[in-house]
Amino acid sequence: MKVVSRLWAIFLGLLLLSAGLSKIGSPLRMLADIYAYQIPLPDWLANAAAYSLPGIEILLGALLIFGLWRVAVTSATLLLLAFYTFLTAQSWWRGLPIECGCLDFSGIHPALAFLETPAGSTLRNVFLLLVTSALAFFSKNPAHAKGHKP
Repeated sequence: MKVVSRLWAIFLGLLLLSAGLSKIGSPLRMLADIYAYQIPLPDWLANAAAYSLPGIEILLGALLIFGLWRVAVTSATLLLLAFYTFLTAQSWWRGLPIECGCLDFSGIHPALAFLETPAGSTLRNVFLLLVTSALAFFSKNPAHAKGHKP
């Protein structure tokens, strides 16, 4: 289970690192993406998020890749994924035409463009959240991972 957990951390780290790097140079686009979610935020908070979220994604991604401060970084990553899942789910429910502002997977295959829709982003985020939660749980509770009763 340690190998699977480590590989997942590296994969998730690369995903966050790529997403953060794709947004770091365009805070105004990030701000427009934030406003597209139509969440009532004060302008100062929306601006702070537009400038800080890419850096947070890059930092968390790098820390996941290098395996530093695993419990704290995994917890912070889970919070970030839960927040993103909430944002994309509410936009899907409300029928908002948003783009998640993350990576464009349609270059890999046109069918993956679905992952940029509110529905696709929500399902992707739920998947990332569930797998990360399960691996965090099993890495903290090795007896459960081996099928032993506590």
